[in-house]
Amino acid sequence: MTMTVAQVMTASPVTLGPEDSLMRALEVMRLHSIRRIPIVVGDTLVGLVVEGDLKRAQPSALSDSQQEFDQVMQETPVSRIMISRPVCVTEETPLVDAATTLRETKFGALPVLREGRLVGIVTDIDLVACLVRLLSEAR
Repeated sequence: MTMTVAQVMTASPVTLGPEDSLMRALEVMRLHSIRRIPIVVGDTLVGLVVEGDLKRAQPSALSDSQQEFDQVMQETPVSRIMISRPVCVTEETPLVDAATTLRETKFGALPVLREGRLVGIVTDIDLVACLVRLLSEAR
């Protein structure tokens, strides 16, 4: 049996628009306990914001004032730091292919598209959860 991305992906992921601020991205990541946010216009994927890039874009909390930090984070759109044209998969992509792509690229997530529209995201955590389920069933 070949497992596909559709069997393990997170459907209907939390998204933002390219004009949303870095502060909004930070708030959404914290609120939903996620590390990646697909950036969409309508339901068309235009980019991906990941926690590491968001942290690197933040002014240093040590060297700058809180006011300066807040200003930069509120005024900078996620489009400035998002990954444009991220590597994507479809729901029918064999899971082993998606996992191999994640391992080889060292990415943590792949947006999932259907006919060019965002329908999900498959993350390293989704793959670990699948592994745990399969190992538990094999006991």
